[in-house]
Amino acid sequence: MWQPDIHRLAGQLTQEFGLGFTAVSKQVAGGWPAFELRPVGVPREIAFAVDVALGWRSITLSLTPGAFAGPLVMAMGEADEGARPTFLGLARICVESKAAVSLKVDGIELNPHDLSGWPSEWHRVGLSLVKSPAVVNTEDDAANDMELRVWVQRYLSLALSLMPVEELEPEAALNPEGLPEGASVRIEVNRYERSRINRAACIELHGDSCLVCEFNFGRAFGEAGRGFIHVHHVIPVSELGPGYRVNPASDLVPLCPNCHGMAHRFVPPASVEQLRELGGQSPSRRNQS
Repeated sequence: MWQPDIHRLAGQLTQEFGLGFTAVSKQVAGGWPAFELRPVGVPREIAFAVDVALGWRSITLSLTPGAFAGPLVMAMGEADEGARPTFLGLARICVESKAAVSLKVDGIELNPHDLSGWPSEWHRVGLSLVKSPAVVNTEDDAANDMELRVWVQRYLSLALSLMPVEELEPEAALNPEGLPEGASVRIEVNRYERSRINRAACIELHGDSCLVCEFNFGRAFGEAGRGFIHVHHVIPVSELGPGYRVNPASDLVPLCPNCHGMAHRFVPPASVEQLRELGGQSPSRRNQS
């Protein structure tokens, strides 16, 4: 039976989200692989864990807040107008990819695609995702590993989109990937550094191909290039007001390094549509070719 390398996966997730994760194996009936992901550097009781259970062609992920994670759960319920649309967008992508998303608050099932019925106060939360059928427990270990990584990464983007995170410093110089130079993971109680979480959400929402020229590093370089892309702030960070909450759906776009550099040759930066026109990549021209 295939056994995922959960420690390698935890390392990949750490790199993707800028938040340290550790993985711990669990024993379940039937001998199917199962494990728990936990954030590093935060006491388990006030943080959360993600339970991952693998069955016959299925992946089940669920959130388990710690025994004293009440402030974290309440903060999830107070997620602002930047976070909730991101959650909705990610949930929609999960459903479009044939996964089931369930959100329960205080024992009541909520619609994860409609905010109108969400209560303002949260005391208990349950967030689960089931992908079935899934390409796991097949004879192709590489395909199994890839499917597991995709869905764990997608689920974490969904869960972290509602969690309290630490804002980027407005004066921080940005490198080409939209991260502060010398960025380090800062974890204090249940506050998480935001930039990499926003980056991961942007890629889940928009894909990892350049929105202008459609170049994809994974297609060009294989596994080494998978997920690599620059993330561009539509509105320059220097122009965002204090406390502005970045919405990965509308404020961030994936661009290849060439198109990203070209965007910044203009003041203000050129939009995706302007760059497509300059490069002859407008939808109308692509259809004519």
